[in-house]
Amino acid sequence: MRRIWNRLFVVVLLMGVVVPSVQAQPVRSPELNVQFHRAETAWRSGASMLEAKARVDRVLRALPNDVEALKLRARVLLSMDRSREALGDARQAVRFQDSDAEAHLILCEAARRSGDDELAERALNKAAELVTDDPILHVQLSWNAVLLGKLDEAEAFARIAVAADPDNAAAHYQLARVFILKQQTEDAATILEDGLRNARLDVETIEADTILVRVAEHPSLRNYLKE
Repeated sequence: MRRIWNRLFVVVLLMGVVVPSVQAQPVRSPELNVQFHRAETAWRSGASMLEAKARVDRVLRALPNDVEALKLRARVLLSMDRSREALGDARQAVRFQDSDAEAHLILCEAARRSGDDELAERALNKAAELVTDDPILHVQLSWNAVLLGKLDEAEAFARIAVAADPDNAAAHYQLARVFILKQQTEDAATILEDGLRNARLDVETIEADTILVRVAEHPSLRNYLKE
């Protein structure tokens, strides 16, 4: 029997198969769950990053391997421009849950903002492997690819986001941004004009966006501009 197991182990190595370890996720007490959700609300509202961090700190003091809390604190720290600390939390989240695409995306952003583009690219590629048809995550993949100067990948991710949810405004805006950055002005204007005509997109967002506004004066968009 031992000889059989040894052979199986060799076969696994030769095939390059890695059997991931599954990290059991902790169960929060009702009190800690309240702290987590209040921290999340504070972060999403942008009202107080200090409050958000203080609350999620309490969760992580009690449950240091809580992946959702690690991801949330990393986001909070990124909002506070504390990318190095965010990188530590993102690394931990990935270590505890390597199959979490969102954790790899947060790691990508934290690494990029910390100046480690090599790690950021690895995290981006890993996240791309794990994401299925989630349009929002594909928009995030696309934007991180843009910031890493990978415009072809950014276009591919944005196209997938549009295909996954044709009514998702964020996906259309992102694909238009990528086209503008790739100097494909006509393609960008076509996407924006179609979205404005179908009330999927709005002029205010285009005019407020530092990339989209570059095509705001395109002939096909003039009829939609504010007087």
